[in-house]
Amino acid sequence: MNEKIKIDYIAVILLSIFFILLSYAGYLSYKSIDWDVLKRLEQAPIGVPPPIPTASISTPSAKK
Repeated sequence: MNEKIKIDYIAVILLSIFFILLSYAGYLSYKSIDWDVLKRLEQAPIGVPPPIPTASISTPSAKK
């Protein structure tokens, strides 16, 4: 049980590049948000349609 753990440098580099690119994509997404449109959407009233009335359908039960 005296084995040394070898670090896989290729996997570490690939994961680091992935998270760096993911962070950059999040930053670009954040910068592209049009905050004026978002504020107007938040101030607009919500139009909720009325509930659809459901008819009570009774099914005959099987009796023996």
